[in-house]
Amino acid sequence: MKQLKLIMLFSIGVLFIASRSFGQANPFINVLPSNSGIVSVGATIDIEVTIGNTGPVSPVPQAKLRPIIQVPPSVTFLPTAQQTGLPVGWTILSNTGSQLRVCNSTDPIPVNTSRIIILKVQGVTITPPQTFSGNLNFGNGTTCAAGPTVSGDLTTDNSGLSTIEVIAGSPLPLILNNFSVESDNCIAHLNWSTSSETNFEKFEIEKSETNTEKWENIGSVIAHGNSSANSTYYFNDDNIFINNTKVLYRLKMIDIDGSFSYSPVLNALLKCDEQNLSVYPNPVTNGKFNVSLNSAEKVEANLTSITGQLIKKIILENGINNIDVSELSNGAYILSTKSEYGINQNVKINIQK
Repeated sequence: MKQLKLIMLFSIGVLFIASRSFGQANPFINVLPSNSGIVSVGATIDIEVTIGNTGPVSPVPQAKLRPIIQVPPSVTFLPTAQQTGLPVGWTILSNTGSQLRVCNSTDPIPVNTSRIIILKVQGVTITPPQTFSGNLNFGNGTTCAAGPTVSGDLTTDNSGLSTIEVIAGSPLPLILNNFSVESDNCIAHLNWSTSSETNFEKFEIEKSETNTEKWENIGSVIAHGNSSANSTYYFNDDNIFINNTKVLYRLKMIDIDGSFSYSPVLNALLKCDEQNLSVYPNPVTNGKFNVSLNSAEKVEANLTSITGQLIKKIILENGINNIDVSELSNGAYILSTKSEYGINQNVKINIQK
């Protein structure tokens, strides 16, 4: 497997005097990658950013710091929603993938104290050694809303610097022989096989209903672990809420030491309207909705909450079915029809009384 190796040539604690704005406060920044700076292509690694104040007298006021951490194209910051390593009182102002900007919104930094921020980046591609940096920057407001910097206090050269070196590593101890997906109405059947598994842990199945930038973990399958013979696996995805749309799938193949790689991306065109089922009105405003069904057989349906809790079972017949939901609270629900193969169609219903 290709790997990215982040080697810290040096980590400079930057001492920056900003007495014009902060009195006698000296903020500094250090940047350092975890796990010896090694990350696989497609895997993630933590970047530890330390921001502190050496004083000698004054704290750094809240909402004044705007540190900027910038990475080269060999890695990218995970989306903001996945950045959970900020201290209390800190927020993310912006995240472009290559540059992430944070702010101490409600967290003043006293003298001789520091804050540690953990940011996650993902390996992208092999490149020659490139610079990785953290720069101090300041704002002149009292909140962390975007705004102009304090005149004279913007730093662009005083920063914590590192070097990112990207190298090729050993492959994952597994051979993926094939990976396929077939659609059966609103069900995606994923099948794959492997050979020569060595200390292998599991597969995580990821799906995207939008594009290759937004992936969701929808389940996992435990691997056989150690095997020189061919091993076959399968996974069914019946949690589909869209019609006649291309859905993307990939496998995240994880070793017992935590290293992993991704399979090729496959797509399935899921035709969810072959049962000719429609729901109206939707949103439901008067406590009742109709289900129109064109089917030679009666169809069993479940009405569940958005979290999967069963609300009621419904038997649908050919034609128009009137469903009373006046006892339900406002919110989103799922109407799922079933066939002999499992869930056949899912319709999201919004109740707005």
